[in-house]
Amino acid sequence: MKPFLLAIAIVLSESVSFAQQASPATPSSASDEKLPICTPIKSARPLKLLQKAPLYSFCEKELDVYLKYLHESEPDPIKRLIHLARKNIGEPYEIYLLGEYPYEMYDPDPMYCLNKSDCVTFVEHTYAEALSSDWPGFFKTLQRLRYKTGQVGMLTRNHESVADWDPNNAWLFDNITTKLGDGNQHVPLHLTWKPSKFFSKFGIGQDMPDVTVTDAYIPRDKVAGILKDLKEGDVVHVVRGNSKEQYVGHFGLVALAPDGTINMIHSAEPAVREQGLLDYLEKNPKTLGYKFLRPKAEPEKLVAAAR
Repeated sequence: MKPFLLAIAIVLSESVSFAQQASPATPSSASDEKLPICTPIKSARPLKLLQKAPLYSFCEKELDVYLKYLHESEPDPIKRLIHLARKNIGEPYEIYLLGEYPYEMYDPDPMYCLNKSDCVTFVEHTYAEALSSDWPGFFKTLQRLRYKTGQVGMLTRNHESVADWDPNNAWLFDNITTKLGDGNQHVPLHLTWKPSKFFSKFGIGQDMPDVTVTDAYIPRDKVAGILKDLKEGDVVHVVRGNSKEQYVGHFGLVALAPDGTINMIHSAEPAVREQGLLDYLEKNPKTLGYKFLRPKAEPEKLVAAAR
């Protein structure tokens, strides 16, 4: 863990979230009023209320309280993941939420957001929460997922899914796409990522070469045959594009419905929802198929070593 990340985590956990648009902060306790703090975070509601409240209504202190409770009451990290994902159903969707402020100013958006999400930040926040037992652990894990080796910066953020996010998070996730079904249900995924073109609007990264990636995905007509091989907590990559080039344009999490339906919990307009994987394909006819990642064994140990 880089020293500057620890410093940022401490600063942000003790200050008002740039991402929250809640009511003005109030002193968290009588003792806080005596501290040299200008903008204290509002106090946490009682745990009984947090257990019933949607996750997207939590402030930083409430998330800290709830993660400690959940970590003690549920030892299985994947069960915690699905619990947290479902507790966030209804969270409003908004794209382009996060940046590097205050560490960098190319993108002055904040480094976390608790009351809104887009598809990628939903998956990142939910995994960071599920694999952490408190606020500092959550914040550190979130940055490890969002940036190459956890080094915060516009140039090191995992902007492109297949070329950045997947390889830079291979320490925690395995690409299982080519192993699903009988092992021959996939087709090639071809992608050329041009980071210099992407970063040109910010005036940086102009020396970065194009990245050509050959990967794989399950085409839409083969998805029904591989559903039985999926597990809760698998990361869903929704593949879009055309016959020449494909890309991942949406993220979600696999969840098992009570009736056995294989669902995806994902953030999309207008809000986070749980939806069948086959239903999503039916409602999105331009979707080419899916790619899947699976967390490695003992993910908490991997996170602890990576922080």
